[in-house]
Amino acid sequence: QARLKFLVAKLGIEEFRRLVWEERQVLTDDPRWTSYLEELPAYAEKPLKSPSTLSEEKPFPEGFTEWQRSNVKAQKQPGYAIATVALPLGDLSSEQTRKLADVARLYIGDSIRTTVEQNFVFRWVSEADLPDLYLDLQKIGLADSGANTIIDVTSCPGTDTCKLGISASRGLAEELRTRLAAKSYEMDEAVRNLRIKVSGCFNSCGQHHVADIGFFGNSRTLNGYKVPHFQVILGGQWAENAGAFGMTIGAVPSKRIPEVVDRITDHYVRSRKQGEIFCDFIARIGKKELRSQIENLMKNAPTFEENPDFYRDWGDPREFTMLDRGIGECAGEVISSSQFDLADAEREVFEAQLELEKKNYAEADALAYRSMVGASRALVKQQYYDIPEPPEIVVEEFTHRFLDTELFYDKYAKGKFARYLLQRHQQGPVHADADSVHQLIDQAQLFIDAAYACYARCAVE
Repeated sequence: QARLKFLVAKLGIEEFRRLVWEERQVLTDDPRWTSYLEELPAYAEKPLKSPSTLSEEKPFPEGFTEWQRSNVKAQKQPGYAIATVALPLGDLSSEQTRKLADVARLYIGDSIRTTVEQNFVFRWVSEADLPDLYLDLQKIGLADSGANTIIDVTSCPGTDTCKLGISASRGLAEELRTRLAAKSYEMDEAVRNLRIKVSGCFNSCGQHHVADIGFFGNSRTLNGYKVPHFQVILGGQWAENAGAFGMTIGAVPSKRIPEVVDRITDHYVRSRKQGEIFCDFIARIGKKELRSQIENLMKNAPTFEENPDFYRDWGDPREFTMLDRGIGECAGEVISSSQFDLADAEREVFEAQLELEKKNYAEADALAYRSMVGASRALVKQQYYDIPEPPEIVVEEFTHRFLDTELFYDKYAKGKFARYLLQRHQQGPVHADADSVHQLIDQAQLFIDAAYACYARCAVE
């Protein structure tokens, strides 16, 4: 938690500000702290070349038209274009980086911009230079088309390098990109312009919460094995400064996510109204209908013997995790009961989303709270099978058995998710407005995911 945001959250903004100014008084004034502000107006990007018009008198290079369609758009200044250099998964080699700098110096000068889609942008490209720019990018392997389309999947590092990663976000993103690129020529234009973003855990590094179709990694225990999953997020809004966050639909095994994308996009093409954009389609159709499109993908997992690949993550030949139960029949029944209770908790948080859609805020709040209580009760039942149902008893036992003992603690988030339950339990219903209830539902989903993870850890131990 070595981030200023955590320190501000711990101290409060007023105390944080006081400490900053206290430290400031100790330091000797240095004009370099603010001198750059006076120099800012002196900096301005200037075109390297004069404006021009793209000529169609001679044939374009092979592949140029498709690249121009997706990667190039007109700049506000006549005669200039903005060209995006697409970087699948944001990757390029050091050699490519140096050669890209050489290409930039030929056409635009020394200023290249990066984007949150993990691409590079060339501004001030004289339009007549576009075919030659394309050929030079092609020589260094950076002329992929599909920038800013559904093919251009954004992903965080996930389990490749991040200690917080649960599922292989990069592996999934690469698989989706490959499949979508293969059918891009026959893709409906409405689908072509959607955004897919993937995070390897509940954090939002992959920007899943503002994607048309987003995924974040978690896991579930199926048939005695831990299976990589992704939560499906639909209807996020990238425009208007992330004008709306998507809402979770359900957790689907990782190896079935490409089928989720196919089903959701096919349903959009078949059922949308004339000119209806994706987030409006999601709002109109409703999450209950959308969940029905993928619900069977959330169930009926093959056994490990039938399909061992189902229990591996994308790009990783290793088995995700095997749970060694090593327990008798009676304990097995307890675990089975806990799994049912966790599934019930997940159903209730989904029903809370449906009530939120209907603007039944009080009912949505109650369902979200009940789902967290249910998930905590599922964990407690592993140690105290006959625990009564009143929330006061469940929360007390959960706190004593799983929070005080740190059994519920995530390695990095610690007891963060447990606080969502305790805060709602202590403070009572949230304010009856959409934003507050939406936040509580998101917290409830994260609590349930943490409960699943805790259950799996306890089963291993």
